[in-house]
Amino acid sequence: MTKERILQFIEFKAITKSIFFEKTGIKRGFLDADKLTQAVSDEHFAKIVAAFPDINLEWLLTGNGEMLKKNEVVEQKNKSENEIFLTFIEKHNQELKTLYLEVGALRNENQNLKSKLEEYESNRKKTIDMVGDNQEVRNI
Repeated sequence: MTKERILQFIEFKAITKSIFFEKTGIKRGFLDADKLTQAVSDEHFAKIVAAFPDINLEWLLTGNGEMLKKNEVVEQKNKSENEIFLTFIEKHNQELKTLYLEVGALRNENQNLKSKLEEYESNRKKTIDMVGDNQEVRNI
């Protein structure tokens, strides 16, 4: 079945269905389990081939031949690890940015608290010194 081959291709590319849908512009329900037996339109084939030019259209349509165009099979295996990493980065990029900003804010807050603590300690020592000086005057 064509949609099963599409799922095989997605797995081979080490991408998520969400990334597949985003790159092709196909709606998310296209690969739902209850729709796997439905036919694939020419428009969907065109979108898939446009988004993934390395896919072998004959394989996609019939299951015959290699999944990828011949000269791209070796190149794809080398790209696979990079795509996994890039997929991870794309997925977590905003989260990492937010965490980076939060860490910066916490560093600033920590520095402010250190400054306040140093100021407090300085004032406390001055107060102790003043009290000590006053006691010496009384003892005389």
